Amino acid sequence: MWELNIEPVEELVVTARILHEKIGRHEVDTVMTRRRGLHWLTELSGKRVLVDESATMDAGELGTTLCFTPHKDIAVSAQERAANREMIKKAAVKAMLDQGIW
Repeated sequence: MWELNIEPVEELVVTARILHEKIGRHEVDTVMTRRRGLHWLTELSGKRVLVDESATMDAGELGTTLCFTPHKDIAVSAQERAANREMIKKAAVKAMLDQGIW
């Protein structure tokens, strides 16, 4: 069995839930564990990756899946943040007007 190595850099928010699903002709209970927060994990290849979020789906005899969002250390200026916020506000107002809420 493959062992996932996780090294938190900051406090992680971990959620787990069980999903009953049909995969091919098998019905399985898949355990989905999601970790949010900056942490290191080790890929199957042995390479360490700094990630913002990761999830594992353990389907027992059918295997385990690992998904993650690699961390990108990009500094965003205050002007870019303000411009992005303004775009979000405009999109929200348009959506509410289109739906007759405003």
